[in-house]
Parts: sequence; structure tokens; C-alpha cells
Amino acid sequence: MANSSKLREVVSVDTAAAATPVVRAIDVGFGLVKCSLPGSGFMSFPSMAIPADGSAVRTLSTRRRDTFDVPVNGATYEVGRDVGLAQAGGSFGRDVTDEFYRGSIYEALAKGALRYMAEAGDAEIDLLVLGLPVNQYNDAKRRDYLREVYEGAIDLGDGKTMSVRKVVVQAQPMGGYAALDSHLEDLNQTIVATGGALQPLSSGEELDDLSVLMVDAGEHTLDWLLIQQGAINPRASGAASDAGRHRVVRAVLDSLASDIGRPLGPAVLPRINEALRLKKEVKLSGVAYDLTRYEPVIMSVVEDSINRMVDGLRDAHEIIDLMVLVGGQPERYRDVLARRFPAIPVFIMPEPLSANVRGFQLIGEALAEEG
Repeated sequence: MANSSKLREVVSVDTAAAATPVVRAIDVGFGLVKCSLPGSGFMSFPSMAIPADGSAVRTLSTRRRDTFDVPVNGATYEVGRDVGLAQAGGSFGRDVTDEFYRGSIYEALAKGALRYMAEAGDAEIDLLVLGLPVNQYNDAKRRDYLREVYEGAIDLGDGKTMSVRKVVVQAQPMGGYAALDSHLEDLNQTIVATGGALQPLSSGEELDDLSVLMVDAGEHTLDWLLIQQGAINPRASGAASDAGRHRVVRAVLDSLASDIGRPLGPAVLPRINEALRLKKEVKLSGVAYDLTRYEPVIMSVVEDSINRMVDGLRDAHEIIDLMVLVGGQPERYRDVLARRFPAIPVFIMPEPLSANVRGFQLIGEALAEEG
């Protein structure tokens, strides 16, 4: 009888473990794809999808590059951490248009994220959270499109498939908001240093009493969400296209090309982007160029983007208690906002690049618990 009791206990534990829903999140940005993995981990890879090279030349390297070939509409694209090694000539491998969410590049990148999940042990996903820029999220047809395409069995190439039972679509900055109460100590330091009317928060629940402006300085768009009592205010939320990092990089590329006296093609854009991100020189044709001289050019682009956001707020900046920045390289946006609104705390989320996808994961887990 003791053995039977022990067996029932083991079976009960195994059944409970098996019943735990598998929740994953993917944030396909214009610059980076961020996703969650089994074991509560997160990873990212460039938002580049290059038509796959099936020739033998690709196999001549000393190591296998960390990429996958995924099928999209009868073609095959190479995606993954080392996709930059596949880039050559004018093949930029990116899509930075407002139709990005329904294009081949987006599908290849989403399948690449799912492929990394499959390689890490996932065979099926109960709930998958995807993100859209604010202006696209506001269009129900776009949310429906993502649900229709990514629910069901998805071919990931090389005989791999992923089964997705349910897809939930979120506005990208909402992910950052969901992760905000995990960083109250850092947030309170910013509140104290600002010295405005807002006092330090004793718990994450107090966020629901505030008007919080989430600002996502993305690769192509500058998104903003005004969240009041935990809900989005759609009239004061929006996005400015061509107001993100890609515009900054293009402005630097144009200025650099003018200075060195020759045109620079789209293949140079990722190099400039990476150099700006790492605060390093960019090397072109064997020559290193210092990009700090273009700081005035960069700041003029950032200030114009912030002006467009403030116009889109429709005077709602008067009721904002807190501004929170997510996305890549948000420091310049913070500096502009802090000068313009010196009494409002402007907080950069820790690890801002992955803030949205971390929040998506939390949202998905909460929805899964609710059933």
C-alpha cells in the first residue's frame, strides 16, 4: 500500500507538471528579434533575413554559423545570430516599412525565433505573445492577421515544426509597462533624483494610480502609450513612422558619405548601427571613422522625433506623472525629454532592449493562469 501511495504521489506531480501551459513571447522589431526560451531565458538576433545560399561555398568556413534556413512562401531565408555573415553587397536583409508585419522578412524572423525555441526543447506552445508597433496594434485587421498566420502547425524547415495553440497580440510598449514593477528600486532612485511632485512608490500596485507614458524608441518607429489606471488611453497614444534609430543611422550615413566623398550603400547601415550602439569607430574600406563628430546630426533627429510625439500627445503631457523608456539606445531620448519636462521622472528600463519581450512573457503567463 505504501508503494501504491508513493506511485499516486509521483503520478500526481508529473500530471501537474505536464499541465503547466507553455508560454512564449516574440518581439519582432525592425532592428532585433527578441524572444523567450525554455527555462525562463531570453535571446535576441538581428532582424535580417537573407535569401539562403545553397551552394557549397557556404560550407567552407571553419565553423557552422549560428543561423537557420526557414521556408517562406516557397523561398528559403537564412536567419539567426550570425546572419550578418551572410550579408554581401546591397543585400540589406531588412524591411522597415509599415507593412513589415505581413511581409516575408517578418515571417522568416518569427520562424527563426520559433526555431530557436524548438532547438531548446519546445515542441508545442500553448500561448504565444507577439508584439506590434502602436499604430499597427490599433488596427484590428493586423492583430487578426498575426493570429491567423501563427496559430496552428508552423513549418520551420529541416523537418521541424512548431504547434501554436493560441496567439495573443500586444502593443510593444505594453510589455515594458508589465515588467516595470520588477524594477521599483531603480525607478524610485530616478523619482528621488528628479525632485518633482511624484514621491517614491512603495509597491507596484501604486503604478495603477499614475499616468505613465511608455516611450519605445525603436528601429523604425517611435511608439508611445499613455497608460492610466493600468489601461491604455488610445487618444493620447500613437507612433511616428521613420522616427526611430533607422532614421538616425541614415542621417549619419548621409553625413559620412558626404565627408568621405563617395556614396555608401545599404549594406553599410548595419555597420554604422553597431558602431553607434557600441560607441566604437566604424571601419569602411580599411579606414576607421569616428562617429562622435555626428552627434549634432543625431540629436537633431532625436529632438524632431520627440517633437512629433509631444504633438501626438494632444496636451496630455500635462497629466503625465512618469515617463518610461524602452528600446535600443534610449539615453538621447531621455536627455531630450528630461530637459523638456524637468519635473517629470524619465526612467530607462534596465536592459531596455529586452524590456518588452520580458513583459510579454509576464502577460502571457498571467493570461495562461486565468485559463
